[in-house]
Amino acid sequence: MRRRHDRPWPIPLGVLQVVLGALAHVPWYGFALLLAGPTVLLIARKRSPAWAVAGVCAVALGFVALDNPLGPVVPGIVAAVILAVVNGARVAAWLALAGLWLGWIGLGWIGLGLLRVRLFDSALEELKWLGMAVLLAGIAEIVDNRRQRAIVYRRLWEEERRRREEEAQRRAGEQRLQIARELHDVLAHSLSLITVRASIALELLDSDPGEVREALLAIKQASKGGLDEVRSVLHGFRSEQAPRSPAPDLSMLDDLVAQSEAAGLTVRLVRTGIGGDVPAGAGLAAYRIIQEGLTNVIRHSTARSAVVSVHHAGWALLIGVSDDGPARMSESDSGSGVIGVRERAAALGGWAEIGPNAKGGFEIRVALPL
Repeated sequence: MRRRHDRPWPIPLGVLQVVLGALAHVPWYGFALLLAGPTVLLIARKRSPAWAVAGVCAVALGFVALDNPLGPVVPGIVAAVILAVVNGARVAAWLALAGLWLGWIGLGWIGLGLLRVRLFDSALEELKWLGMAVLLAGIAEIVDNRRQRAIVYRRLWEEERRRREEEAQRRAGEQRLQIARELHDVLAHSLSLITVRASIALELLDSDPGEVREALLAIKQASKGGLDEVRSVLHGFRSEQAPRSPAPDLSMLDDLVAQSEAAGLTVRLVRTGIGGDVPAGAGLAAYRIIQEGLTNVIRHSTARSAVVSVHHAGWALLIGVSDDGPARMSESDSGSGVIGVRERAAALGGWAEIGPNAKGGFEIRVALPL
């Protein structure tokens, strides 16, 4: 069912012109012309706006030629001219207005001809009608200008909406990647420590119960520390409030080294450079990179020692993690940790070199700009 606001607007326009004609005491045969103009608009307004405005002006000229007042057909003329201009047929609208005015002048010159038409008024009075035609053309141009501006604003709004949606999707993707990277580093390190200490406990279960107790305590501490870090990471992403525990940074390297040594890995930590404060983002990235490097040694190397170097060069933070190898050939590396190291370095505008070293082990070298 067609709704009221979906009806073609020329229909109410025809009703308006009939009402104006009745108020102006138009003869009965004039009502047919009052309805003819809106009918032309209804038929040709979409297919040919130029023919629509020409037809409406012609009907209006015929209406006044029958000695009817101009007032009742003015709404149709205004609607047709504006319709033609906004649809790109402005030349046709101007020509139709000019033809209507010239026809109006011509009817004044006919005077006492066969048709009952108006008499020619003074030149000033006739110029008044020309001014009204020019005013109507100006109004049509203003309407078209406002329409074009509305179209441009709507297009800009749509582009801005799409840009914001794409930006929100990009941020959501980056957040998911960051969550995955943080959880991978935390869980991989904690589970690696737990796996190593559990293996030691199983081997010494009968021969050295005291060492088993030490291994179980290390497993408890590693699991508790891992769970606390996971909660802190998830809380930081779920809430805009400050996290419950501070984000890891270089000040926590001693604890990280102690955790690795509890898993049976001897770590030599070398700090050099000018010292000074490190931005929070670079500190977190450096901590996670070193954590991933030590986790790789524990999981994928037979080496029982590793060297961690941190050099503060002022303009950059240089990080290195290396071991003497050899690698466990029976295990395969999924590559997620290595990818995470490269992504962390690239996110800060730095670079990472990862691969075998001259001693047969594995080495990670990263530079993080400050």
